[in-house]
Amino acid sequence: MTFKRRALSLLCLGRLVTAQTGKPFGYGAGTTGGGTSAPQTPQDIHELKAWVEDAEPRVILIDRLFDFTDTEGNKTGKGCLPWGKCPKGAMTQEVIDMFGWCHRFGNRGNTLTISYRQAAETPLKVGNDKTILGLGNQGVIRGKGFLIRRGKNIIIQNIHITWLNPNLVWGGDAIAIQGGQNIWIDHCTFSLIGRMMVVLDVSPNSGITLSNNHFNGVTPWSNKCHNQHYWTLMITGPSDTVTVANNCFDSTSGRSPKVGGSGNPNVAVHFYNNLHTDSRGETFEIAVGGNMLAEGNLFKNVKTLYKEQAQTALGGNSFVPFTVHDAARCQSAIGRPCVTNEQIEDAGGAAPIRFGLDTTAVKAFKRVPYIKTIDIKPTSSLLDGAPGGCGFGLLNRKTKAKPTNENPSK
Repeated sequence: MTFKRRALSLLCLGRLVTAQTGKPFGYGAGTTGGGTSAPQTPQDIHELKAWVEDAEPRVILIDRLFDFTDTEGNKTGKGCLPWGKCPKGAMTQEVIDMFGWCHRFGNRGNTLTISYRQAAETPLKVGNDKTILGLGNQGVIRGKGFLIRRGKNIIIQNIHITWLNPNLVWGGDAIAIQGGQNIWIDHCTFSLIGRMMVVLDVSPNSGITLSNNHFNGVTPWSNKCHNQHYWTLMITGPSDTVTVANNCFDSTSGRSPKVGGSGNPNVAVHFYNNLHTDSRGETFEIAVGGNMLAEGNLFKNVKTLYKEQAQTALGGNSFVPFTVHDAARCQSAIGRPCVTNEQIEDAGGAAPIRFGLDTTAVKAFKRVPYIKTIDIKPTSSLLDGAPGGCGFGLLNRKTKAKPTNENPSK
């Protein structure tokens, strides 16, 4: 095939794929990304970085592995091991002493000298009006994440982000959003990440939808010695408005999600039709300033390890109904009953999880236009997976979509 013909076929494929990836919904409805810009395929990491970070509207196709892991060398610095070593050969996450964390929270005499890859600490800074779209199951970015700082109108879809210093807390975030507006993160997979898989913080983030993503917590390193990732999803920006729908939280041990905290008020998260499976530890963490309405979520084989992990309301407000009676309490605030959540395959644990039933959280969504008419599936629809499937590589397939479990490792 000639270069000209190959370029034409990629262009046609790009147009076909971008026409078949659906539309954002919830708070992120109206996000258009690169819009009708001609799809382009970067040929190396330098071109990818240039296109992602420039000011031009773009549709960027990711058709291969872009590996940043060793492109910026290693850095050595101070760290600590606040949790102690794990027994039976399990591995513990160590901590980079970022922002004096070890001194403030974790220094118990276990100070260390730590070496880590710098590329994961310098994320790609996404410019406005971008669509970053993976083709099939080929779109993998390794060793570097994305930072959306005061960015607007951005779509990241069908991408696997992996291997950001996974043995180290503060080793890198897969996607960080700070002051973002109209952002849609869809059908992405996050695995082997040092710190947060997705984090919204620092500044207000409005019009955000996280949908059909796979938060894959399976890892050789953890802070609880049980091979599950703790730092999953954190939404703490002041006045954040976020829809979290149809995602799979697989083998995570905390912050799934954390909502509120950091002294920021009025964080609003609508959390529905998400599937939590095989989790050991904490689930929700609703901190001061957080408001979360959770509907139609399925918790499968989920349990606490310690009694203190059972409490999900940590100063914030959440409404998580499990009975028809409780679900009916939504009617007066949002014009319909809520959809009940369900917990199956009860794994026992140190204590039953105590989900919130504070109607203050429901009232926070009273004037949100889409809440009254959104189609939320019953939990029976999640028994074989979240609606639309979770993770990258599933778009445009005719077979039944299920979460991927790929963990590229070195």
